[in-house]
Amino acid sequence: MANQSQPRDRRSPERPPKPASVRERILEIARDSFYREGIRAVGVDTLIARSGVAKMSFYRSFRSKDELICAYLESSAAAYWQWWDDVIKAHAHAPRKQLRALFAATADKAVAEDFRGCPFGNTLVEFPEHRHPARAVIARFKAERHARLRELAKAAAARDPERLADQLGVVLEGSGFCAEAARPVGRAAALVRAAETLIDAETRHG
Repeated sequence: MANQSQPRDRRSPERPPKPASVRERILEIARDSFYREGIRAVGVDTLIARSGVAKMSFYRSFRSKDELICAYLESSAAAYWQWWDDVIKAHAHAPRKQLRALFAATADKAVAEDFRGCPFGNTLVEFPEHRHPARAVIARFKAERHARLRELAKAAAARDPERLADQLGVVLEGSGFCAEAARPVGRAAALVRAAETLIDAETRHG
């Protein structure tokens, strides 16, 4: 007699998402609080209360607020590079379009209701002292951004990729102030036009 039993479903059931670690929970709260309210305005005790962790657990995850600030900036940088890659992948093998897309997407971010400027620029304003460890994280971020812009400029056959990367980097720095304007949409549009003018001037030959 043939076996009438149904074949067993070998697919594994979906596993529930892994709960965030104490460090991840603190960092998530810090990213939101630091960006919306400012780093100096949010103390360690506030972060402990908001994240619901014990003070000992906080200091096991981050030895100091300065260490948390650096982790906040490194996390912000990782999110930015993920955003960057997502923007340019829609225009693979078309570097001029990739450059334009970056500035159009930057302008879109700058007019969003939750936009509070560039987290790196904001941190520089709050911590002007050169010895603060956050400055090294910001310097690495800016160096990476410049290198990426230079590579795109080179791929777009810019006359001077280094110069175009410098110019576009300045425009990106300015995007952090769009939200402070009385007409942020107008300022964001001007940012895109400025970038397009620089790109066209450096990549148009003959």
